[in-house]
Amino acid sequence: MTSPNLFIVGAPKCGTTAWYRYLGAHPDIFFPEEKEPHFFALDLPGFRRAFSEAEYLDLFSDAGNAAIAGEASVFYMCSKVAAEEIHRFNPNAKVLIFLRDQEHCIPSLHQQLLFTFDDTMQDFAAAWSLSGRRPKETIPPTNQDEKILDYKAMGRFREQVERFAKLFPRENMRIIRFDDWVNDPRSTYVEILDFLGVRDDGRTEFPRVNEARFHQLRGLGRFLQHPPAWVEIPKRQVKKLLGVKTLGIADAIAAVNLKKGYTEKPSDRLRQEMRSYYAAEGQTIDDAAAVIA
Repeated sequence: MTSPNLFIVGAPKCGTTAWYRYLGAHPDIFFPEEKEPHFFALDLPGFRRAFSEAEYLDLFSDAGNAAIAGEASVFYMCSKVAAEEIHRFNPNAKVLIFLRDQEHCIPSLHQQLLFTFDDTMQDFAAAWSLSGRRPKETIPPTNQDEKILDYKAMGRFREQVERFAKLFPRENMRIIRFDDWVNDPRSTYVEILDFLGVRDDGRTEFPRVNEARFHQLRGLGRFLQHPPAWVEIPKRQVKKLLGVKTLGIADAIAAVNLKKGYTEKPSDRLRQEMRSYYAAEGQTIDDAAAVIA
């Protein structure tokens, strides 16, 4: 069985989903259907989708003879143990890190967590100011792990990269900047393929993936994403009876309820505050890139 040798470890909202799809379509690269197993993030149990090594490796059972078998779990970056666990599993693995200026990345993450109901504090400025000290009553029961609500910590890129750089050879690590790949995805694609040691398949189409979105009716969105037991139990029974993975009804309703974009955008003043915070802390993208330079 092909064992994973490529890990896209984050950061969230920096292009990981797009590159999971772009690279996963390459004939010599395999990614499992489960994009974010978070198997090695032992300190983020709410996000783990595989709980034993056998279960994890089973995700790669269809990899065949692919030269590269990879996975993309965006919260490996903020996990304090994932780097060590991945290194223990495969010390020769390649590590891809996508980074974006925090003034854009962190508000986008907040929007995503509102969409998944991991956060329900609509005001980003308030959520930012309460980083690392959120009152328990502001953490919704649908939150998978409250650590991800520490928005300031989520953007501490240098210390996150350092956890991997202490373990993996520099030549096995690559940082890709969001603005660079958005401006020239074809060149970035060729660069990544060269890093992975696989041929260029000539791909030229790089459609936008996983754009910011929100629920028009949040109550309906929550009901569809987190249905109560009295809905979920009979739904599972019907799917089992019909022999299908999904009924498609909730997906169709959710699609109508979904809108692309942001419910709000941070003020210029708040963006400047974020820039100043990370610069003063030595946690910018440049600081992170210098770690593996």
